Amino acid sequence: MTEPPEPLELFAPTRAAALARLADFVPRAGRTYAAERNADSGPGRKHNVSMLSPYLRHRIISEREVIAAVLAEHGPNQAEKFIQEVFWRTYWKGWLQMRPAVWRDFLAERDTDRERVAANSGLARALADAASGRTGIDCFDDWARELVTTGYLHNHARMWFASIWIFTLKLPWTLGADFFLRHLLDADPASNTLGWRWVAGIQTRGKTYLARADNIEKYTDGRYRPTGLAEHADPVRDE
Repeated sequence: MTEPPEPLELFAPTRAAALARLADFVPRAGRTYAAERNADSGPGRKHNVSMLSPYLRHRIISEREVIAAVLAEHGPNQAEKFIQEVFWRTYWKGWLQMRPAVWRDFLAERDTDRERVAANSGLARALADAASGRTGIDCFDDWARELVTTGYLHNHARMWFASIWIFTLKLPWTLGADFFLRHLLDADPASNTLGWRWVAGIQTRGKTYLARADNIEKYTDGRYRPTGLAEHADPVRDE
């Protein structure tokens, strides 16, 4: 794996950098984005996605600015997929604001899981191995190191990572969500927590997300084809 860049190499913390990133991405925000967005090319600059989320998260630019810039160059039909992705973040923020108990319950469950890990040396080792990229699952380990080093992961890699964390490694979903919250530059309590709940089968009843080796191979351009992944993904609980 190529050595991941440092966060400031990818996300200079200025409005000028955010606007330059937006201007660079806009020509690809239409059908090109829709066709290529699921591919993860590895650490560093990912030209098939906008990589604007840290700037949006910290309000250096706004969703309104981003959508206006995209619609100035693409029609709404051509840019539909990208616009949907922007609005999903806003939707989830509103969803969680209307249900604050979900956030409180997450924090309480996370703290309980931390206590459980502290009392179980085997679980503590497994958690440490996952967080430091020492599980032996090459793609997962590379994503763990990329996240910690750069503060960013492609959205598809986030889904694969969460699924492997929960269903293959059998680690508490709350601690995976917490791991993302502590390291992602675009960490958003709503999108992150609800995304992990969705993978785990809590957010949408009966719906989980199972990472598959063939899907990972396809969208990482053959860099990875992991073995030993979970073949079933039962919801961690009903809610």
